[in-house]
Amino acid sequence: MRSRRLLSCLFLFCTVFAVSSNAQNSADVDNPHFLAPALTIEKTVDEVNLAFTVTDKKGRFVSDLQSHDFQLLDNHMEPQKLTYFEQRSDLPLHVAVLVDASASVAYRFKFEQDAAVSFLKKILRPGKDKVFVVTFNDAVNTVQEVTDRTDRLSKALRKVKPEGNTSLHEAIIYASERLHGMGENQLTRRAIVLISDGVDTVNGSTLQQAEKAAARAEVMIFALSTNYSGDDPNGNGDGVLKELASTTGGTLLQAHEESQLASAFHSVEKALRNQYVVAYNPPAFQADGSYRTVEVIPRKQGLRTSCRKGYYAKVVALK
Repeated sequence: MRSRRLLSCLFLFCTVFAVSSNAQNSADVDNPHFLAPALTIEKTVDEVNLAFTVTDKKGRFVSDLQSHDFQLLDNHMEPQKLTYFEQRSDLPLHVAVLVDASASVAYRFKFEQDAAVSFLKKILRPGKDKVFVVTFNDAVNTVQEVTDRTDRLSKALRKVKPEGNTSLHEAIIYASERLHGMGENQLTRRAIVLISDGVDTVNGSTLQQAEKAAARAEVMIFALSTNYSGDDPNGNGDGVLKELASTTGGTLLQAHEESQLASAFHSVEKALRNQYVVAYNPPAFQADGSYRTVEVIPRKQGLRTSCRKGYYAKVVALK
């Protein structure tokens, strides 16, 4: 039994070392058979992966900085070193597109469909990135399972007809949990692109539950508001969308008109193409399920970072 345990530990070490050594090799990252040991081993995961963007005073993305240009704080403490750093990340992108298909957006639904299809055609890299599409009204529905084919995404979106209420919070929880399970043990980037007025009328789950699910899945939420203004009947939904975006390192963008929606999708595309990704071992880490805060502070004046505000320490099983 002792020999078997020793062999298991040695196997795990070799597997983890191989992942670390080839993190920048997209062929290995995308290989579905790369992490497939025959047994299940529990280990404490104490490496944090963090994607973030940097903008200047004019809101332009800055993508030529080095690791020493930032100060990273985990629970207000600085890690000893970074185990991974990449500019303009080329890592695989896993995206959930969430489309509000309730009656409240019926009059603008057509150009939401068109803009979403156009966005996916630009952002999706076949063989590398993966996307699934979810609509939500009275219920949450996956209208297109995970794929890298834009033709399938387009056909799925065209079939959707808006009706009913808005189960916004449950849609975020569902999408976050699915993203969390996609390539969990690989270096990837996860994002939710949310098109909605921000008002949940089903109340099956709370906003706090949705935020917690997004934090556990380590996703960025890019919220595209379909509200005209604060005077819109659903105008208070912008506050909800802004909170979802800011706590996850994403952005709130106005998208109530066709031109705005196209511009908003373009902004999301630019953000995803200009992300930095870092990985590190957090100081004083304990796998107790607690929430730990994260800050990325640029050392150069006039720069601003957008990243998620924290994560939950966890223990997972590698299979």
